[in-house]
Amino acid sequence: MQWQNPPSIDRHLDVVQNNEDHGGLLLGASSLTGCQWGGSLWYFDKADSAPDVEKSAAGTRLDAGITDGQWFSANNVVIGLDSGCIELWELVDNFHTFNRTFMAKEHDDMVNSISVTADKTRVVSGSQDNCIKVWDLENLQSLHTYKAHLDHVHCVCCHPTKSDVFLSCSQDGAILLWDTRKPKPASKIDKSPLESIPTCITWQPNSEHNVAVADQVGNIIYKDIREKKSLLSWKSHSRSVHRLAFSPDWPNTVASVGEDCNVVVTRLTEDQSIEIYKDESHQDFVQGLSWLKGSSELVTCSWDSTVKTHCISALSQCSENGLPTGMET
Repeated sequence: MQWQNPPSIDRHLDVVQNNEDHGGLLLGASSLTGCQWGGSLWYFDKADSAPDVEKSAAGTRLDAGITDGQWFSANNVVIGLDSGCIELWELVDNFHTFNRTFMAKEHDDMVNSISVTADKTRVVSGSQDNCIKVWDLENLQSLHTYKAHLDHVHCVCCHPTKSDVFLSCSQDGAILLWDTRKPKPASKIDKSPLESIPTCITWQPNSEHNVAVADQVGNIIYKDIREKKSLLSWKSHSRSVHRLAFSPDWPNTVASVGEDCNVVVTRLTEDQSIEIYKDESHQDFVQGLSWLKGSSELVTCSWDSTVKTHCISALSQCSENGLPTGMET
């Protein structure tokens, strides 16, 4: 099914994802009309063109509000909706038309988070219905439904190299490590010294065991999931953190955004976290975050209807592993 470009972009910008293959930008937006949320999905050839509808290459209406989205190939995206649906969309006609190729509603409440596996064959979804589902992107069907969490699943994040491994965190306070090859796939990860509810989690690139976790009062920890003690802990935000993302080019550098409207970039060394960038120009919740691969820039989007590109100039003074020059280990 093909959908025509909407005349305008919805007010609340929720999702922004850079396409590593060709540099384009995926943008997801939502708005409330009466008692119902609707949404739209957009593609821009260049990050600095968003969110100008006149400069968009493609756009389409959605039947519900969008909550998350991710590329799983050069021209295919998977999105989660507040209706509980998972949808796949393909960009055709030289990236000028969105074509919906799959839709399924198997969650009983909104999808909060999705994550594509390392081999790009499956996607994991976490929902307000307390469930996690694993979907087969090739055969377009759900493979597993897991009910280990006791409350809303805030975030799921697939391992960067192991396609059967992912993490989840929930309103029940738990962080779970999953391995779908095992008969009992879930095991609990210690979250100390976090005392509040974990809201988002992400794996560090080029690392098998290291992750960053943030919570609903602005704290972030960096830890080896095999160990009880965290390697580092710090407070970057005054309110709930919505997304975390390590730089693909400087893997010891992590960006965070949240409900305090701030964008913060932190460099991690062997014994401390160093804030190297902070932007306070967004006027509403910052929902989306994506690094531009091959550069020191990242893009954010917010409920204030703006998309901003941030140049992290301090990274030019770092080596490839994110440490200041001369501190390599």
